[in-house]
Amino acid sequence: MKKFKCALCGYCCKASPISILPHEEVVLRLLADKLKKPYKSRPGYRVFDSRRKVWIALSYIMELVDGKCQFLEKDRCSINYIYKPLICRSYPYVPRQVQYTLASSYRVIFATSDYGLSIKCPIIKKDKEHIQSLMMRTLFWPQFYMPREYKAALEMEEKRTLLLKLLTGLWQRGITELSECGPDSAPTINLYDILRNYYPNLPYILEIDKVLSKIGGNAY
Repeated sequence: MKKFKCALCGYCCKASPISILPHEEVVLRLLADKLKKPYKSRPGYRVFDSRRKVWIALSYIMELVDGKCQFLEKDRCSINYIYKPLICRSYPYVPRQVQYTLASSYRVIFATSDYGLSIKCPIIKKDKEHIQSLMMRTLFWPQFYMPREYKAALEMEEKRTLLLKLLTGLWQRGITELSECGPDSAPTINLYDILRNYYPNLPYILEIDKVLSKIGGNAY
């Protein structure tokens, strides 16, 4: 059966800014500093914690620098074997939308993601007819056509879910008080940095402990 095979064209690294998870923001910022690369990012979805009077960033958007990913060198990812963001590993099978929900009555926060194929990828354009045929035959077409990318997408959602479950735990214990409204002037804190205070083994759970140690970050 025909499967997706990346052409290593580097186009996806120039197409648009990418959404990364909170712990990935920490890793990539440290990597950029170590490699002396420019780094630009901004908070994605945020919730307000009225106890700390801060916004908590649940995701980040890594911006392009000079029209490309700052880690792209000669159409190759320079950090591929150190740490590659999950959305890069899952590309071109990516979230079209991530919906965060605050259920205040139950003090629960969760997310649902809708995945699809990026038609910007030249391989997807080339394999269009094959993909459509596969979609007609089975609901499990991503596993057959792009097993590695699908696995990365599953991992991305597992880790997003884990981070939100841990935040839910803090909310239910009264350590945080979450809402969607707050003053624009309040500072923003990375969710990962907050969770690390209560779950010191988080780098190990998220499988970034070795990466952080390698690049000189404080894993524990």
